[in-house]
Amino acid sequence: MTLPGLLLNVTHLLRRSQTLEIFREIQPEPTKPQAEILQNQFLRLSGLLTIAEAHIPYYRELFKSLGIQARDIRSLKDFAALPVLTKDVIRERMDDLVREDVPKAKLMTVYSGGSTGVPLKFYRTRFDLDAGEAGTFRFWLQSGWKPGDMVAYFWGDRDLYKMSHWEFEIRQRLRRMYQFDAFHSSPEQMDRWFEKFRRIQPKILYGYSSLISRFAAHIEDTGRRVSPVLGVFCTAEKLYPNQQEVISRVFGCPVYDMYGSSEVNNVACTCSRGRMHVNVDQVVLETDGSGMPPGEPPAFIVTSLRNDVMPLIRYRNEDCGRLLDGTCECGNHFPLMELNVGRIFDHLIMPDGRFVHGMLFIRFMDVAKGIATFQFHQTTPESIILWIVPGQGESADRERSIQKVVEQTRGLDPEGRIKVEVRITDSIPLSRNGKHRFIRSDVRRASMDEPATAA
Repeated sequence: MTLPGLLLNVTHLLRRSQTLEIFREIQPEPTKPQAEILQNQFLRLSGLLTIAEAHIPYYRELFKSLGIQARDIRSLKDFAALPVLTKDVIRERMDDLVREDVPKAKLMTVYSGGSTGVPLKFYRTRFDLDAGEAGTFRFWLQSGWKPGDMVAYFWGDRDLYKMSHWEFEIRQRLRRMYQFDAFHSSPEQMDRWFEKFRRIQPKILYGYSSLISRFAAHIEDTGRRVSPVLGVFCTAEKLYPNQQEVISRVFGCPVYDMYGSSEVNNVACTCSRGRMHVNVDQVVLETDGSGMPPGEPPAFIVTSLRNDVMPLIRYRNEDCGRLLDGTCECGNHFPLMELNVGRIFDHLIMPDGRFVHGMLFIRFMDVAKGIATFQFHQTTPESIILWIVPGQGESADRERSIQKVVEQTRGLDPEGRIKVEVRITDSIPLSRNGKHRFIRSDVRRASMDEPATAA
C-alpha cells in the first residue's frame, strides 16, 4: 500500500468510518451480469420493506390500509403499485416516517432545499452517509483514481474557517481531499487556488459544476496551464455543454456528470462513453409521467436502499428524466438513464466582485422557522430582495429567522454595502421548466456560468 493510501485508511479508521469497507464490498457490483445485478437489487429492496413494515409507523399503516404485507411485494411491478411519497407527506408525517427502535439522538439531521422551493428536513445514519461516500469512490475508479490519490474538492462549508490554518492543511492532506471554498471564489482567490492546485497535484477534481468551470475559465483566461488530471466529476448542479468543454480543455481529461441529492446520494453517474448509469445497488429508480405537461419528460420516483431509519420509499424528488433500454459497451452493466432537469443555482456577486455560490444562502435558511419557501433575488451587487412565503409556526419565530438570515447576508460584505429588502408573498413563480429557483441573480454572469433562466 502506498503512503497516501495508508493515510486514507488511518484517517477513516480514526473517524470510525465504514466507507472503505463498503467501497471494497460494492466495487465489483457494476461488472456482474445484469440479471444478477437486478436480482440483488430486489433482495435489498425486500429487506428494506420488511424493516419499514416492522419498525416504521407510516409504512405499517400504509401496508395495512392496502391489505398487504411486505412479503406480498414479489416484483418491481408489485412495488410500483405502492403510493408515491411526496414532500408534503414527509412534512406532515415526519415523526411517523422514522424508525421506532432507533433513538433520534443517534440520527443525523439533514436539510434539502429540493427543486420545488420548500425546504425539507429528514434523518440519516452515519452508515448511510458512509455508503454514499463509498458510492462516490466507486464512480471515481473509472477515471483511474486509486484510494489515496489526492482529490481537489470544490464545495462550500460555513465551518471551514473555524479551524486554524495548520489544522485545515493537515486535515486536507490526511483525508486526501483538498477543499476549495465555493463560498469565497473571487478572481483573486482563484489566483491563490491555482498556486495551491499546482502544489497538491490532484489526480481528480470533484464538486459544483459551475464552480469548477469558472476555475477552468479563469486558468485559461489568465494564460496559465495545469498538468492533465485523470478526470473531473461534476455534481449537485446541472452540467451544461459549454461548462463541460472548458473543463475538459483546461484539465485535459474526461468530464463525468454525477446525479444525486441530499435525500438520496449517488443515483447515477456518466461513464467513459458519456452514458449515465443508475446505481441500482444503492437505489431503485422509476419514472412517473402523471401530472407532467405534454411532451415533458416524466418525474423520477426514487427509493434509497441504504437509509433504513427514514426510508424514502417511492419518493418523488421533482427531477425529471427517462430510463433507457439497452446496455453500454463500457463494461458497467448497471441500467441506463437520461437526466433532463437537475438543480440550478446562480452565483451572487458581492460589491467587491467576489462570487458567492448560491448554496451558501440555502444553508442560511436550513434552520429557519415559519417559512414555507423563499428566494434570494439579487438585482445589483448591493441589492438583494428576499422573498418569503410564510409557513406554519409562530410569527415571532419567523421574524427572528428572517432577521438572522438578513444579518448573515449583509455580513458577507465587510464594508456593509449590501441592502436586503424582505418581501412577504403568497407564492413565488416557478421557472419555465417548472422548477423553483432559490437563488436568482440579474447581475452579470461569468462566461462559463449557466445560461439565464426565467424565474
